[in-house]
Formats: sequence, C-alpha cells, structure tokens
Amino acid sequence: LAQAILAQVKLPPHHFECNLHLLPHILAMAMLRVTAQRLARATATVPAVRHFAGCPLAATSKLYEDIVAKSLLEFQANRAVVSADLDAELAANKMVLFMEGTPDAPKSEASHNTVKMLTQVQATSFISVDVLSHPAILGYTVTKSQRSRGPHLYVNGSFFADHDGLLAKFSTGELAKDIGSEGTKSSGVFGGELPIATY
Repeated sequence: LAQAILAQVKLPPHHFECNLHLLPHILAMAMLRVTAQRLARATATVPAVRHFAGCPLAATSKLYEDIVAKSLLEFQANRAVVSADLDAELAANKMVLFMEGTPDAPKSEASHNTVKMLTQVQATSFISVDVLSHPAILGYTVTKSQRSRGPHLYVNGSFFADHDGLLAKFSTGELAKDIGSEGTKSSGVFGGELPIATY
C-alpha cells in the first residue's frame, strides 16, 4: 500500500523508509491528488450547458412561420396535382378537417381541442387530412383558407372555421346548431349523453 501511495505522489521508496514521520502528510497529498483526478474526470464528461431561447413561445411561433412558408413554396411547386386531389376530397365529403395528426392521434393541442369540440356536438361523417404528412397539404389549406394557424374545417367544399372560430362557435352553441346532430346521443337513463364509441 505504501508503495502505491508513494507512486501517486512521485516519491522514491527510500524516502518512505527514511521519513516515517511524513506518512500522514504523504497520505493526505495522495488522497488529494486522487480526488482531484476523479473530479477532473467527472467534470470532463458533463455535457455542455444548453442555452434556451429567452421566450420559448416566440421561438416556437417563428419555427411554425418557417414551416408554413416552406409549405407554401412546396404547394406552389405542385399546385396542379395537389389542388386536383384535395379539391376532389372537398367536393366528395360534407366535412373535411385539415389537422395535425389524426382524430385518434392528434399532434397538436389545437387539433386535439378541435376533435373534442366536433365529438361533443356529434359532427358526424367528416374526414380528416393530416397536414404533416406532406408540406404541400399544409400549403394548400393555408392558401385556401387564408389562415396560417390550423386546424381548418371545410363544410360543403368551403372554408368554415379555424380553431379559434370553432371555439367561438362552440362556446355560443352555434357549432352544435350548424353541424351537430342529436340523433347519435344516448337515450334512456343516460339520455343526452355521448355514446361510448361509434366508429
């Protein structure tokens, strides 16, 4: 043990035999050196500190604006094909919801809230289009609705409302009158309640 400690402090073996009274100091120096080496190794593996934006909401908003700008460019490059396909979807279906994700797996809070509102008023027989599946789809609905923030609901082929518009209509009860249905609600003991599941 003494030889290992002396190797740490770089003293020759004969120094240990001649100066036994220095052993506590030598041990303390060795322990300090080992502790310093361990500390150096520990701090060397710590990853660099990440710096965050001063306002995360502003950074997120800027990122979304960049995505919309790129989506508009992608739509302009493929306008004929994308418009033909999506215009056909709007014409063939009573309600089309352009959203982030799908109704059973929305990928944004606004899309999740929109699905909840449509479920609550029992807006049945609508299809959804995931705007995140291809940039040109987001570009299409932003161009057609003239609103950059989704989701966008189209009724009978024309733009009906975005998230904020749907929320305002839902709060006043207008959404239920415009596109809701009462026929799918439960009767009997649970009269007026939403059904458990109707897929």
